[in-house]
Amino acid sequence: MSNPLAEYLNSGSINVSGFLLTNLATLKINAAELTILLELQYFRSQGERFPAATKLAQVTDFSEDTVYELLHQLVSKKLIVITTSADGKDEYSFAPLVAKLSELLEHHQEQPSATAVQNSTTASKSESISDREQTFKMISHEFGRMLSPIELEMINGWFEKDHYSAELVQLALREAVLNQVYNLKYMDRILLNWKKHNVQSAAQVEAQREQRQQQSAGKGERQPLPKVPLFKIKKDQG
Repeated sequence: MSNPLAEYLNSGSINVSGFLLTNLATLKINAAELTILLELQYFRSQGERFPAATKLAQVTDFSEDTVYELLHQLVSKKLIVITTSADGKDEYSFAPLVAKLSELLEHHQEQPSATAVQNSTTASKSESISDREQTFKMISHEFGRMLSPIELEMINGWFEKDHYSAELVQLALREAVLNQVYNLKYMDRILLNWKKHNVQSAAQVEAQREQRQQQSAGKGERQPLPKVPLFKIKKDQG
């Protein structure tokens, strides 16, 4: 006969930082996101470093789409990141969250005089995060589906590693939609082409498009015929 207490103890547990719980508002972590963070930490403690969305949905009673959306939010807020371990397997890393908590701890005892500067920096970061979240949502909407964790990480890499602006990524999305190609690799090629030609704004994208159209017209378009005025000819009356 099984011992319920032994089974309970053997199921394992995780430690939750009190500092994390008292700084949820500062970190802009809502209750649903915290639930996913705790579940990811628990799965990790059990040796499963990259649990499937279906598993997370089963244990949280969230829908699978909601789980994808929450993972997307955690990645875009730079609270988790998808990395590849030494054994070549994908895993969710809490390194960004740990770095944020460390930064909060370091500035916890700052003088009040520095508060205004810190608030200004926080507001700027929040605006940047908001732009990125909007970009994630736009891509998901245009693709007509939830983005996978790998796709979320790829988009996040455009911001963090390639330093593309949210505006530029959204313009690449528009180009992909106009050409009816709904995948990130196509968008990545567009962004790489713009980077090669130092295109960084909507005006420069439009200028490049006009230049391309002019070059295309110069190669194949016929010279327009001269305009000939048309007159209404009346019959002579005799």
